[in-house]
Amino acid sequence: MIANDKPEDYGPTELAQLALPGNPRRCSLHVTTGFVCLVVGLLFYYGSVLHVPLKHTDLFDLGPYPDAVEYFAQANSILKEGAPTIQIAYDKLPSRYPPGYPVLMIPWLRFLPHNGILAPFRTSQTIGLLLLIGSFMLYFAIRRPLAGGLAALLLATQPPFTSFSRSSMSDLTGAAAAVLAFALVYIGLRCERRWAIYCAAIVLGLSLCIRPQLLFFSPLLIAMALFPGNAPLTKWFMHCCLVLLIFAAAASPYFILNTLEFGNPLKTGYEFWVPALVDKQAAFSLHNVPAQLAWIWSEVTASWHQFRVANLFGTGAYVVPTFILLSAVGLAFLRVRRFEISALLAGAVYVIATLTYAYVEGRFYIPVFFLLIPIALLPSEWAVGRALNGRLSIWSAAVLALFVLSCIGYPSQSGFEPKSGRCQAWDALHYTNGHGASPRYEAQKEFLNTFRHAPGIVLSDIEPPYLNALLPKPFVAAPIDGKHDYCYSQVWHYGKVEAVRLVQSGLDHATPVYALLVPAIDQDQDVQRLPSIQGYSWKRSEKSNSRAVIMTLTKDAPTPTLQPVS
Repeated sequence: MIANDKPEDYGPTELAQLALPGNPRRCSLHVTTGFVCLVVGLLFYYGSVLHVPLKHTDLFDLGPYPDAVEYFAQANSILKEGAPTIQIAYDKLPSRYPPGYPVLMIPWLRFLPHNGILAPFRTSQTIGLLLLIGSFMLYFAIRRPLAGGLAALLLATQPPFTSFSRSSMSDLTGAAAAVLAFALVYIGLRCERRWAIYCAAIVLGLSLCIRPQLLFFSPLLIAMALFPGNAPLTKWFMHCCLVLLIFAAAASPYFILNTLEFGNPLKTGYEFWVPALVDKQAAFSLHNVPAQLAWIWSEVTASWHQFRVANLFGTGAYVVPTFILLSAVGLAFLRVRRFEISALLAGAVYVIATLTYAYVEGRFYIPVFFLLIPIALLPSEWAVGRALNGRLSIWSAAVLALFVLSCIGYPSQSGFEPKSGRCQAWDALHYTNGHGASPRYEAQKEFLNTFRHAPGIVLSDIEPPYLNALLPKPFVAAPIDGKHDYCYSQVWHYGKVEAVRLVQSGLDHATPVYALLVPAIDQDQDVQRLPSIQGYSWKRSEKSNSRAVIMTLTKDAPTPTLQPVS
């Protein structure tokens, strides 16, 4: 929601608040301040996101499961085989998640070492950087460089932006797609160019392949009906219909893929893998609102106490209370016109849909947090502008204080168990992952160092889609038994019987059979889970160490028999 800065759209008070000063020196001061804020934002992004030593964290485990693992597995499958699948044993299976985000990983997969394990992180980092620079460029293009710099700085320091820019998840990408659609609609209405609104329809439609929930932002396209001008009714109606057709065409790949995979455009991988969870309760219901409101209240008041996905990649916070207060102040500066009508309608529909959703998850609100930034910028730009012009008042000083507190993220909570009174900017710059190196990644790397030239079947307690994406062909990874993350499907099944059958087929074809386990306290118990094959025994490899427990299936020596004396 970017305020239109045409002079004829404002009253005298608004012109005094938002217009650039006529004095060239003061104008130059605004431009310089904008660029300085941009540079500070980029430096903060480098220190908190790009400079994080990923190899010394457990992020290569690709948590949380199974989300990040399946994104990575799909990207590898698309690159190598042209289809978005995951592999378990020899079976190529559909994923729970759409393939939009994995498609964006492919350019990184082609060039990165270490089997492309960095691709999910580099993709998120790149999108975060483009979002930062794009925010500044948009405001700079409409001759509000000060607002552009403040936007970049405020965005760079928001905890969900920092955390998910260094994540292996699709949430930042989905939020960036929503922001791009809103920006295109703004450009279309401000510059009176319908092509921008058509582009927004394409972006929104394609974004369903990243996050299907972005469908609820589609009311944004009402902007075509609000397009300024005196076009004939038939032409106006034609454009309204055409933008909907373009949106439907852009969204069709998501529904076509669902139809091909699951026989129904509205079915997803969740129905395939966890049908009981899907059928347990209605996806959208008013009964879900109290739990959602309780989550929002705990976030706004910085009183949350549960572990969440954001803890994997950062401080665990999704929003800072002072930022919410600054956004509320921004509503007083907001003037409702064509763009604001479409934007507020789209935002309201998305928020209502999320409030009634069965699953309480802060990641679903990230697009809304990002779209609040233009509202929070309205009072911030006014306050900073007055300070630069030497006309600071008690009200502008209060707004300026809110802006500074929003940028540094104080007061807030960080970590798990969460600690109060924290500064998000400080914690982001000093991000450390206390778990050290990735156990799963280190285990498969140790295994490959020894058996790279002797491919075979690998039974493991590591997720099979993860291993099959990292291990070179013709290695094939499969679960040890039926205790795995894919045991709830009513269509596909893998248990002890299937494990024995897989091992036996490998032995019949003289294929080596291995077991790869992550060292754990109950290591002996995991070894006992390995399938028993008559005439064969599991032997611990001499290459087993603190990073990996490696077993080989070895044929038993024949029992010696006594020969009769002649």
